[in-house]
Amino acid sequence: MKHFYLIILLLAISLGQKAQVTMVTNMPPSVAPEANLTIEVKINKGTIGNFSKYEMEVPEGFTAAEGECRTGYFTFEKNRIKIVWVTIPAEAEFIISFKLKTPATNGPHILYQKFFYIENGTKKEVVGQQIDVKVAADGVTKTLSYLPEKPAEPAVTNTVAPVTNTYIPLTVTNSVQAIPTKTSLAVATTTIAASANTITTTSSNALITTQAGLTYLVQIGTFTSDPGKAKYADLGKVTVEKDGAVYKVLIGEYPSKEEALKKRDELVTKGYNGFLVKYQNGQRVK
Repeated sequence: MKHFYLIILLLAISLGQKAQVTMVTNMPPSVAPEANLTIEVKINKGTIGNFSKYEMEVPEGFTAAEGECRTGYFTFEKNRIKIVWVTIPAEAEFIISFKLKTPATNGPHILYQKFFYIENGTKKEVVGQQIDVKVAADGVTKTLSYLPEKPAEPAVTNTVAPVTNTYIPLTVTNSVQAIPTKTSLAVATTTIAASANTITTTSSNALITTQAGLTYLVQIGTFTSDPGKAKYADLGKVTVEKDGAVYKVLIGEYPSKEEALKKRDELVTKGYNGFLVKYQNGQRVK
């Protein structure tokens, strides 16, 4: 009998650990076609504190982009939204978000979400409740946020002070007429112009290049094993960066955000949904 109660207790503990993860989204039941929504997911992960992953599978026609991932790595490929944490946030409950664009055609859809984590070296999976959503002309175009709204910034008004014309009598004396010769003025002007050009064309640009140390790359994927560089060789400069238990594939290395955005758009036409990341002196920054 004692063994029977012990088995029941262990089963209850196991189920309790499995059920500690819950996922709730702010996805409305009816959305408008081609609406740009901010989807938030409230995750209650309990005491889990190591490698974890949130995943949502969306039907054909939906597209997604990165939002607030709480130190996680976002990817969207093959209709799957993935956010991977090497170390998940410490809070028992936290909120993540991502951008979701609905398809152009009306109709019902089902979205599936899952949560994965590692426990004692074993991969665990928690299946969340399916999300039923309908795309319709009278659907909403904006979601309600779980996060508190930021206070509105005070309105800025332009106050123009009245301008009054004050006439001050000007007295010119003969001493003002004593000016240097034309030769002296010409030499002084030439010297000043050369000095100004040197500061603008050399010193100023050097300051931007050497002190900033900022570069932009396009991240096109995050993987749990090394994908190698060969399959991405035709995309440009390829960097595979190991970060904890994951590998990030980065394309290019650009000194300006505009050049990086142009490369990202080029990659999109080839089927890669990438996003920009910044590196300051070789270190990744937000």
